[in-house]
Amino acid sequence: MKRLLALVLAGLLAVLAAPPQPAAAATTLIYATFKGDAAADEELWIYQSTNGGTSYSVLTDTNFHGPTGVLRDPSILKYNGIYYIAYTVQSWTTNSTYFNIASSSNLTSWTNIASIPSGIANTAYTWAPEFYVEGSTVRIITNVAASTCSACFRPYVYTAQNTALTSWSGPSQMWGLGTNHIDAYVLKSGSTWHAFVKDETGKYIEHWTTTASLTTGWVNKGTLFASGYEGPSLVKLDNGSWRIYVDKYSTGGNIWTATSTDLNTWTSLTAVTCSGCRHGTAIAK
Repeated sequence: MKRLLALVLAGLLAVLAAPPQPAAAATTLIYATFKGDAAADEELWIYQSTNGGTSYSVLTDTNFHGPTGVLRDPSILKYNGIYYIAYTVQSWTTNSTYFNIASSSNLTSWTNIASIPSGIANTAYTWAPEFYVEGSTVRIITNVAASTCSACFRPYVYTAQNTALTSWSGPSQMWGLGTNHIDAYVLKSGSTWHAFVKDETGKYIEHWTTTASLTTGWVNKGTLFASGYEGPSLVKLDNGSWRIYVDKYSTGGNIWTATSTDLNTWTSLTAVTCSGCRHGTAIAK
């Protein structure tokens, strides 16, 4: 017994004598975006942050703008060690009937690998495709409006059919999530799906939830922030809380952020230091 006590005491003394360990560095985040409505700005920029996403600096101007010469609203995904973006292929004033996907191994050199048609009759606009991954399944949620009703945007789900992300099925409508909603960003927490979308009528960011499935049972939980923001996207932080980014398009564009521990109650918005950043998404590098 005395020997055991001596060993325990020695262990405690060793712990107390050990030098303090430095705190773990914050996960580096990357933010994929474009810069504006001018032709020269509709290309892919990658920024990075080492302070939890409150400020970003340029990592690379890729000069990638896809086959149409226009790249907007990029959603970024890291999958099997490769980076992918899904993006809008025309300006918001020009008709578009499909969205594109590009890939890169280094965040700098990008290659277009797929063009996915909306699959909706009389499509006028196909906007803001967003990756959504659940388990081993990769999906993209895209906002589509028909030429017969350009104010009737609805989000639709497309599902990858191979690991190269070059073949996709769809579309499947997200039933219950009302018409004239754009920029849908979806995540799942526990047994609940959460969608953050822009109501294109009132110009508010709305929070919707469902426990039924990704494509059914959506219920509006209310608006977030003031009107005049769009392009919501979220990233989970090292401490387990969530950070939302929104594009303050109503004053010329730049991203603002708030945080939440439960996806329901949010802090006030504050401006992000990210020169020229617009609608985009952040992930861990």
